[in-house]
Amino acid sequence: MITAYWRPKNKIVQADLSALKSKRVVWVDCVNPTDAELEKISSHTNIAVADFKDHLIAYERPNTFEFDTYSLIVFGVPVIHEKSIKRTSFAIFLFKNKNIVTLRTEEIGGLSRFSKELLEKNPKYFDSHTKFVRVMLEKIVDDYFNLLETYQDTADRIESTIFHNPQGKAIEDVFKLKKSLLLFHKSLLANREVITAIEKEYVTKLSRKELYEFRDIYNDLVQLIDVEETLRDILTGVIDIYMTSISNSLNQTIKRLTVVAAYVMIPTLIASIYGMNFRFMPEVPWKWGYPFSLCMMVISIVVMYLYFKKTNML
Repeated sequence: MITAYWRPKNKIVQADLSALKSKRVVWVDCVNPTDAELEKISSHTNIAVADFKDHLIAYERPNTFEFDTYSLIVFGVPVIHEKSIKRTSFAIFLFKNKNIVTLRTEEIGGLSRFSKELLEKNPKYFDSHTKFVRVMLEKIVDDYFNLLETYQDTADRIESTIFHNPQGKAIEDVFKLKKSLLLFHKSLLANREVITAIEKEYVTKLSRKELYEFRDIYNDLVQLIDVEETLRDILTGVIDIYMTSISNSLNQTIKRLTVVAAYVMIPTLIASIYGMNFRFMPEVPWKWGYPFSLCMMVISIVVMYLYFKKTNML
């Protein structure tokens, strides 16, 4: 699907691909385009279809590229997909005549909100293609902040579960979350490199006078990386708490078994002594021998109970 936006007068409206021939800021957004649609874009931008397809993949490492007729920015994006979170990316083609073409394989929340805002609020993003790209990337970074809040809520829930009822399912969720955070971390680092490349003027199709405004995005990415690393450290601590809880639970179980074994040990000793088949045993012919042995067993159990109580083993 291809959607084009521009501001011919004082209002942002949708346009057709012929607007790419103008020297105004025109944004063409391509979501999983067909070969026929790529051919149309190619005819208006003079970029080979094969070059477009090279960047029409589920995930490409964020980076910047410089060509004679256009500059290319690849930026990483987090996407919620069927109750799971995965990484994707989108490519931004920048041309000398201030045209902008974005290429992606699926819907991205930040770009959807951005296009909706263009039509509803009619902001002044089309005053400069550099400002347009900056605001677009800010919307994508907002997706990272929203996702990080989701991660934090999930981590808090898992931490509470492990504190009150440590179980295998909770620790499995911890490892899944740490894996997601690791992918999140790699994407943030790569995006930070992209912003650094823009600030160093490696993307020549952007206006040098406005590159300082990308510093806010850089600072946001640094903040996201710091918070993400802190969250991973917390999850590592949660794993340690889980292992400690399991160890304590095992110790308590062994302690109880030890107490039970101690209760049984002395009565078993008494029973084994009087169960021996020696001919001359003093208590065997005694009529009170049986009650005496039972009393000894009961007394031993009471004595062991009082001892364990006194030593706080119960």
